[in-house]
Amino acid sequence: MDFRRMTMSDISLDLYEIYRSMGYPDPDFPPEDMKSIVEGLLERFAPICHPQFHYIESTVDGLSPKGIIMKGLSGAEKYILFIATAGLEFQEEINKISEEGDIVKVYAADLIGSEIAEATVRECAKAIEADYPDQGVSNSYSPGYCGWVLSDQREIFSRFKGATCGVTLNDSCLMYPIKSVSGIISVGAEVQKREYGCAICGRKDCYKNRLKIKKK
Repeated sequence: MDFRRMTMSDISLDLYEIYRSMGYPDPDFPPEDMKSIVEGLLERFAPICHPQFHYIESTVDGLSPKGIIMKGLSGAEKYILFIATAGLEFQEEINKISEEGDIVKVYAADLIGSEIAEATVRECAKAIEADYPDQGVSNSYSPGYCGWVLSDQREIFSRFKGATCGVTLNDSCLMYPIKSVSGIISVGAEVQKREYGCAICGRKDCYKNRLKIKKK
């Protein structure tokens, strides 16, 4: 079990992913005006944002990950459940940006928040790898993707007994702060970090399949 509260300097953001999500043909070279907006927002978030994660050993009993996800978790000797979030401070700041009424900044801040949450998951995975140095560690998988029902988040959250990094669920099983991720990672001698199934899945309702632009 591990809990960690960090600062922006403790995570590594993938700026390419932010600009890729914006749909730019060459995310390595975004337009200067958007680059300026993103850099300004990152400076704004740096002193107030405290990403955090918490993970515990658990089981898949009572959970229903399917198909591609179970293949990705195969070889498990242990299962790790996690909650990661950009944090309440980030949520409060993005609420202020929304009130300011600049829709371009709101759009950019939203995508930055998604990347902060994903970067926090990556730090969580690194911590798990350090805790299990002689084991294979899978990629992370979350309810709501690849056929795994979103309502399983209720079961995941219940196992943390309130220690959820300040993240709560609403009646629709959506998280608040919004830029939060829950999910599962497997650990075991036979576990391999398999490529995500996005390349072969083909689900038209998945945003990752709508944004298939290969990294260089």
